[in-house]
Amino acid sequence: MTIKELTKSKIPIVKINPKLDKLAGKVLFPQKLEEANHVLKTVGMPSEKLSRKK
Repeated sequence: MTIKELTKSKIPIVKINPKLDKLAGKVLFPQKLEEANHVLKTVGMPSEKLSRKK
């Protein structure tokens, strides 16, 4: 593809750094994850709340 074709394209071009592979499967913020899981268990997903109101 040429640069002109890429700029007209609706598809984003993303380059992923392979150094990030070492972080795959690791929990970087365990306290935040625990808090988010607690909120999801007690409150539920936002889409569930919206579909119940209708």
